[in-house]
Amino acid sequence: MRQLKTAPHLTDKELKEKLKSQKNTRAFLDWQIILAVQTNPGISADKLAKILNVSKNKIYHTIQNYNKRGENWRTYDNWGGRREARCNLSLEEEKKILEKVEKDALSGKILIYKHVKDIVEEAVGREVSDDYIWDMFKRHNWKKKVPRQSHPKADKEKQKEFKKNSKKVWQPNH
Repeated sequence: MRQLKTAPHLTDKELKEKLKSQKNTRAFLDWQIILAVQTNPGISADKLAKILNVSKNKIYHTIQNYNKRGENWRTYDNWGGRREARCNLSLEEEKKILEKVEKDALSGKILIYKHVKDIVEEAVGREVSDDYIWDMFKRHNWKKKVPRQSHPKADKEKQKEFKKNSKKVWQPNH
């Protein structure tokens, strides 16, 4: 069984202040783990995991990162989302492209996904994935709107005739 022990980066009082200052739930839980290990020497990861309702691996991982990196070990605040270094375009650039495309669509041109993809690829200077375009639409609250499908063998005249001759109110047979 591995021994849980924190490196002496912060005192108990400083840890409590750090814990109180957290606004993010994940950050609060991480600092709570560190404080619990530091103030309860010799406590097992199993026991601590049950008390804090986290996995044993979460406890080991948190303590290991804190011991290795010090008091500023928690470099991430939010998980997921856009990482600007990896983005093809900024949100403002995407918005400008979509505004231009929207103007074309409002003037009567049919808006096609491939057309938008070509414009984005020209702006980026390389090929982009299909998912990037659909994700961009979703980021800017664009929805896919298509007309309702009709069956190719549907007869419009028969449908009109049926509507004229059908009962207005349906009642079950007794």
